[in-house]
Amino acid sequence: MDDFALHALQSAPKVVERVLRVFPHDRLDDRFDTDRFTAREVVAHLADYEQTVLDRIRAANSKPGREVPAYDPDANAAEHHFGEKDVFHEAEVYESRRGVTIEYLQGLTAEDYAKTFTLPDGRVFSISDYLCHILRHDLNHLEQMSHYLATEVATIT
Repeated sequence: MDDFALHALQSAPKVVERVLRVFPHDRLDDRFDTDRFTAREVVAHLADYEQTVLDRIRAANSKPGREVPAYDPDANAAEHHFGEKDVFHEAEVYESRRGVTIEYLQGLTAEDYAKTFTLPDGRVFSISDYLCHILRHDLNHLEQMSHYLATEVATIT
């Protein structure tokens, strides 16, 4: 994986931390869309999901083609009480876990990035394709948090 892609992967936890610096603490639990996480839950989800990211990459690298467990964000949110988590601690967990993921990725060869894993629904991802998926996932949640901020600013002015 090229340095630009690794930099992009490293950036998401940093952007989350910066957003949290200016995010109104009394709005962390506001739900702007009924089918989406609150800001607190977003950060807890990112921290939680990052372990799955690394587990899937390791699985593909060690046993290409292997089926990996599904990840249900809503079930994990309920089971792990995302809505009760300390958002700043979860941001640190996310950054730490992403750092471990980056370190693992730096040890892979170009050929390793073509190795695959399979989800229970039959979708197959190469490590390279999965990292593109993770970047889209990160951006989706960063957009969500920035939307909350934009809504906050709009209500102040």
